[in-house]
Amino acid sequence: MTGYRGFVPGPSGEMLAPTTVTPAQLAAASAAETSRVNRAVEARVAREAAAAAEREAAQAAVGAAELSDYREHARAAWLGSGGSAAEFNDSWPELKRRHLSELAVSKLSAHDRLIEQTKAEMRASGRYSRM
Repeated sequence: MTGYRGFVPGPSGEMLAPTTVTPAQLAAASAAETSRVNRAVEARVAREAAAAAEREAAQAAVGAAELSDYREHARAAWLGSGGSAAEFNDSWPELKRRHLSELAVSKLSAHDRLIEQTKAEMRASGRYSRM
């Protein structure tokens, strides 16, 4: 194959001028486009990973602040109930574990309730029947 005979497309798709494109030119254009797409995909993956890491760090910071507040309240309640600081420090790992377990279950339950409520609203609208 000596060359591909075709036309150069204009800005609105009309054919402007005849041209001859060699197989090497076609291969080079294809490789360039593939490279451009691969770079765009890699950049998007990197942006999404950075955004996910940022969201995770923000969630961790909020969780750490909530846990710190809980520890202060739990310590005050413990000491106000007649317990000692040393006993609280010994019991803190178990209190923390229980608190985090209960909090996780309540947040999952709230999320599940929201999903079920949304599904019910969508079913009631009559527009979505496969839920």
